[in-house]
Amino acid sequence: MKAYRDKIQLDNAVILVILMAFSSWMSSCAAIKKVTSGKTAAGSSTSSSADYNSYTYDLSATRPKYTASLPTTTNTAPSAPPARPATEPRRTMPLVEPMHINKKLDAVLDTISVRNHAIRYAQGYRIQIYVGNERTEVDRLKRFTYQNFPELNPYTTYRAPTYRLKVGDFMRRMDAERYLAQLRQQFPSATLLSDRIEIRKSLAVN
Repeated sequence: MKAYRDKIQLDNAVILVILMAFSSWMSSCAAIKKVTSGKTAAGSSTSSSADYNSYTYDLSATRPKYTASLPTTTNTAPSAPPARPATEPRRTMPLVEPMHINKKLDAVLDTISVRNHAIRYAQGYRIQIYVGNERTEVDRLKRFTYQNFPELNPYTTYRAPTYRLKVGDFMRRMDAERYLAQLRQQFPSATLLSDRIEIRKSLAVN
């Protein structure tokens, strides 16, 4: 039994030695192959670069040739400045005469203006402040109107036996009502009436 074990151990030792020897042999072969391939590559690159650097070709026959020419100088007199063009006279545009329609319109407007100046009376308003039979009272109220309302002209009408006293020439009812409120403080019976008035005198009423 002991002899059998010794034999197995011996066999194992032999196998181990063989494996180690084989492994070292493989390593040495790989190193030799790497060095050989490196030398071969280096040699080929060196030879190819040497061949490229030693290559020459003469290009002098194909190069273009140029001849240098000196510029020629010529004495030229200074050129005279260009003549200025003569100033053209300004064109005067003809005056545009007004069209015939404007003349006709002016004539119509002038006619209307003349007619308006010829019109002296228009329909408006007056304020009646007295109705009675006493002439002296009418005269007193006239003096009062001249003193307190100088812009209001008095108008007296008489139909026997009655006197009527009206004041003012009002184109607008609003102006007449404004004066009516003031006159009623002195004449409570004052009334506003529609009447024919003088246009020029109505312009003096404020």
